[in-house]
Amino acid sequence: MNVINWSEKVRDLDQNIRNEIGLEGENEAKHILIKVQTKSSEPIEPAFIVGEDDTFLDLFVLSPQGSGLTSTAVLKDNIQSVGVIGGVSAEKVEPSEISDETPLIEDSNPLYQ
Repeated sequence: MNVINWSEKVRDLDQNIRNEIGLEGENEAKHILIKVQTKSSEPIEPAFIVGEDDTFLDLFVLSPQGSGLTSTAVLKDNIQSVGVIGGVSAEKVEPSEISDETPLIEDSNPLYQ
């Protein structure tokens, strides 16, 4: 069985979208928001990849109210598709400047859809 590297696929897809809409000169996206469709009926979105191995895709899923993140792992065998929703470019922030209650992604203005 061929294992897909979703992190690489999402980065490539994000770069292609940026090129097509004329954002070539922009900074690379720090977080690429995605939608993951699994074999269950409900997609997982918006989310971004935080890690992966041969078996699992590790995600942070943004809450609908924008008040936080939920960590989840998806079994790669259950993934039907992954789509890019948008990319968020952000300045590098010192970890000590982020409080526990601050969402990782606050400004949605740099999103493309």
